[in-house]
Amino acid sequence: MRATTQRMTLLETLGKVKSAVPGKHLVPVAASVLIRAAGEQITLVGTNLEVALIASCKATVSRRGAVAVRPKELETFLKAAKADTVTLSTKGNTLRIEAGASSTTLEGYAAEDFPSVPGVKGKPVPVTGLASALKQVSYAMAKDGCRPVLNGVCLTADKGKLAVVAADGFRLAETTVKSRGPLDRTVVPEKAVGIIERLMPDKISLYRDEKNISFVGDGLVLTAMITQGEYPNYKQVIPKGGSPMTVDSTALMDAFKTVAVTLPDNNAIRLETKGGKLIVSTKDSGKRETVVKVPAKGKVKIAFDARYLKDLLARVSGPMVLRTTTAQSPGVVKQNGTIHVVMPMFVEW
Repeated sequence: MRATTQRMTLLETLGKVKSAVPGKHLVPVAASVLIRAAGEQITLVGTNLEVALIASCKATVSRRGAVAVRPKELETFLKAAKADTVTLSTKGNTLRIEAGASSTTLEGYAAEDFPSVPGVKGKPVPVTGLASALKQVSYAMAKDGCRPVLNGVCLTADKGKLAVVAADGFRLAETTVKSRGPLDRTVVPEKAVGIIERLMPDKISLYRDEKNISFVGDGLVLTAMITQGEYPNYKQVIPKGGSPMTVDSTALMDAFKTVAVTLPDNNAIRLETKGGKLIVSTKDSGKRETVVKVPAKGKVKIAFDARYLKDLLARVSGPMVLRTTTAQSPGVVKQNGTIHVVMPMFVEW
């Protein structure tokens, strides 16, 4: 291999691809980035065997070739070098990088030893706004491995809309974005969700086969193994109707921060309306109580886990309408096309 490209462009491309590379792996080559020069570009590939990310940058290629190297060493040199362009060349399994007056040689691995990456298969389903949608719902993904199907986000496309859903058994978040074409119910793993949120552009295309789903846009190709398992029928746990209570979300967040200083062992924050005010409070077994009153309209009497309430408030703005039926039923907030459902906590009132 011998290829020349812009240093900052290569550094930016590497910064994206390394998102899919594990810090350590029992097989060292699996913790590296594959660099391939061909045609008029340099292509970088990173994978943790569950997800794979591919990105390319323009280059002048005088000799084709490929090698795998550890991304940290390459990134460190590219950041330290001052030249505008860099030239990459290989000899055996070593990579030489020349940048003006600076150069270095990195020990690498044979390209054929790099883990195989699945190709993009299936019919394209154009989608707009997926990254933004994931940022609205991904907080509700399960954080443990008890039910792997909940450790990701569920996507389903039909009739021009892509439903984007996350749930962990205690809360749920659903939103929709525009799409063109159908997509069978597909659970995208957490690692891929994070990469899409950070790197993918507003407009992308989805491709799906039996085992993998690919996200393609703006020169990036992200392919992830589909999480196997039956996703719950989440529609049936979204309550309909309920009494509304309207409160300014900023005021509620300020109240939350105050009462959270003395959270009880059960982590419960109580919300109850009295006399045109929302009483936000915490109460522990020793009868210590912290109370903040904020203006509100409507009625509510319910308690939520503080972590879940905080995550919800981080994703709403302005007036927030919380609908509830009883203190033992889920609370529902609908804002900007997103539905948030939070299960209540059982407390003694």
